[in-house]
Amino acid sequence: MLERIVTDIPAPTGDENAPLQALIFDSIYDNYQGAIAYCRIKNGTVKVGDKIRLMASGKTFTVTEVGYFEPGSYSPAESLTAGEVGYIAASIKSLSDIRVGDTITVDDRPAEKPLPGYKKVNPMVYCGLYPVDGSDYENLKVALEKLQLNDAAL
Repeated sequence: MLERIVTDIPAPTGDENAPLQALIFDSIYDNYQGAIAYCRIKNGTVKVGDKIRLMASGKTFTVTEVGYFEPGSYSPAESLTAGEVGYIAASIKSLSDIRVGDTITVDDRPAEKPLPGYKKVNPMVYCGLYPVDGSDYENLKVALEKLQLNDAAL
């Protein structure tokens, strides 16, 4: 079956010399690195030290680490190029800055437009949650913000 995957499925397309267009398909929060974006690089290249821009919010950050996924861990790399899937860490501390479906580009040579299909999602889950102990309110707030990284409906 693996041989058929190699022969029958076409290789990813993209131009590594074009301006960066990276599609965020998921994200997680790390207490030390902040929000980490899981991306597919459609065009261009991203490397440690690049100043990136999230096209939906316009906010800029400096890349602290890029790499690939391994079972149960990350494998840091020098760069990610067109057609590759990996992660980008850029010390993004505000969870509201990163959204699934957004496009990442480099700030000094930005893409003309984001990848098609992104629309800000209107939250559709409504509920009243209150901590048993009022002193746990901040912990509940942070936990719900982290959950929102993976579920835009929340």
